[in-house]
Amino acid sequence: MSINPQYTYDNLGNPIGVFIPIEEWNNLAEELHLDIPEWQKKLIDLRLEEYRIEDSLRKNVAE
Repeated sequence: MSINPQYTYDNLGNPIGVFIPIEEWNNLAEELHLDIPEWQKKLIDLRLEEYRIEDSLRKNVAE
């Protein structure tokens, strides 16, 4: 497999990130079996819900 990354640099020319096209990422993820486990998905959902509740409470207090 040939990956053609694009690099992102800061103002000093230091590499700070890498971009690869989504098709190449999907191929890589499939090859490496990068599936998110169900327990991790549930934990993310729980944390998002907690964040939404806290955000809603902050907005209500600000009003």
